[in-house]
Amino acid sequence: MERYYWNLSAAQAKGEACVLCGAAYRDNGPKRTPVGRDPATEAEVYACASPCVAEIVAETDRMNREMREAAGLDEDESHADLGCDGEFRRLLRDLRVLVGGEALLAVMQDLPTLRYVLQMTAVHAETAMIRSRKLLARAQAGDG
Repeated sequence: MERYYWNLSAAQAKGEACVLCGAAYRDNGPKRTPVGRDPATEAEVYACASPCVAEIVAETDRMNREMREAAGLDEDESHADLGCDGEFRRLLRDLRVLVGGEALLAVMQDLPTLRYVLQMTAVHAETAMIRSRKLLARAQAGDG
């Protein structure tokens, strides 16, 4: 899992307690499921298999839906294929995600959601950079 969890207790960061409810994983404790990593140590962290994982999944689905709506990814994009392989269209999509991320970050106060949006911003910023460089190289090769 590449999702990071911040502000963890020592037990949560070591994988000895649930990142959501804080329940300790002892011999007779709840069953645990890996849900991400502690950013400081990259150690795997866990949540109770029931009901905490279901809550994390629901939260992730909600954040994903909000991000897709903010980025306009639910629209029909078939008309926007401006390159032979669609790379330009995908660059425009990444840029819309970044604009949506900026809007969300400006008003967001929920720390878990803020973390998720920051993670998505980093992913789309890097992807947009790679696509921009690829398209720029194509354009320069066509000029020469």
